[in-house]
Amino acid sequence: MDKELDDALRQALTPDEEADFGLNQTILNQAKELRTMREKKNRNLSAAAAVAALVLCVSSLTAYGAWRYLSSSDVAGNIQDFSLAEAFSSDRAHLINETQNCGDYRVTLLSIVSGETLSAYPHGHNGSVSVDRTYAVIAIENGDGTPMPKLSEAAYAKLEFFASPLIGGYNPALYHMASMAGNYTDMTENGILYRLIECDNMEIFADHDLYLCVSDGTFYNKEAYRYDELTGKISRNVDYEGLNVLFSLPADASKANPEKAAEYIAALGVTSDYLTEKLHAELEDSFEVKAGEENPQGAEAAEYALQFVGNPYVWGKESLTEGTDSSGFTKSVYAHFGVSLPHSAAAQRAMGTKVETLENAEPGDLIFYETPAHAAIYLGDGMVVHAMPETGICISEADFDEIEEIRRIMEVSPPQSHK
Repeated sequence: MDKELDDALRQALTPDEEADFGLNQTILNQAKELRTMREKKNRNLSAAAAVAALVLCVSSLTAYGAWRYLSSSDVAGNIQDFSLAEAFSSDRAHLINETQNCGDYRVTLLSIVSGETLSAYPHGHNGSVSVDRTYAVIAIENGDGTPMPKLSEAAYAKLEFFASPLIGGYNPALYHMASMAGNYTDMTENGILYRLIECDNMEIFADHDLYLCVSDGTFYNKEAYRYDELTGKISRNVDYEGLNVLFSLPADASKANPEKAAEYIAALGVTSDYLTEKLHAELEDSFEVKAGEENPQGAEAAEYALQFVGNPYVWGKESLTEGTDSSGFTKSVYAHFGVSLPHSAAAQRAMGTKVETLENAEPGDLIFYETPAHAAIYLGDGMVVHAMPETGICISEADFDEIEEIRRIMEVSPPQSHK
């Protein structure tokens, strides 16, 4: 499609006033039917003009979105999940097509659907299969109109977007894709990045405000959003300079299940006494970091890390005094000792050698948790120091969350032979 025509249609279809919902929905359905009658990869001008003729009478960005993008059903079909494609085409799906411009990007929430066994590929999590799920599709574009990179291009690996449903009344720094067995699949077509998001079914929380956030980075960024603990409302931080769009999700209150929701939240363990007590711990006055036999140099790193307790957490940063995230913290601590680590918890897990159990861990070893993208430095006696959202650099009991892996970074130098 010629960019000038595309921009002209966007301007023509942007509303001064909201169109009648019923009329708008009828036009959206007609646009969808027309789109499915033609080949996706061979959209011609006559078909685009026909859709434009349908939507011009509404002046709605929502109607524009229906013309501009693949449908959620198309996206699911492109990744060979035809069961989910059918679900997105069914009456149970909510068609949204809302676009928000923020920073360097334009993000559109296409639609959302929830239910049991909707996908041909059930999600495995912690040894079990999750079948009762919520699925949503978003489209992400460069605001300047340049195409997003294809998945096969090196530039795609440098893209970092975090997209997740959020629940009003629950701290989004703790309750998001990572804690709700989330997953996503990307695809690109015609310069647009499509992301299919999934997590445990959100409908049980339909009596809460439900949201979907899309921000830069690979993990929830508390600097990008605001959480009001009194009202439970989640909102954008308007002073944040990066990407931080926030959509309100449709919710049918009749599908809310407060009892099941309470059981689900309790099962996550995030708000239990177990987490609270172990996450917010203190070292006894008599505590000291003791050098281990297999990693005596690691104790120096652990001891050095302790002096920064109380300093702030800042996602994406690595300053031990001004602010850092968890992998930035471990990176900067080890940099002090001439050890180079990447600023990525996932990449750090490939460094050093594996330690089988916590009982075998020694001060200075890195501990990685089941929650994605989190690392801590072991202090000994079952304690760790780490940078934690909402808390900053702090001391915790090592088993405050499920330990996924332990890596020994600082090894004892091999003895030198003398001739």
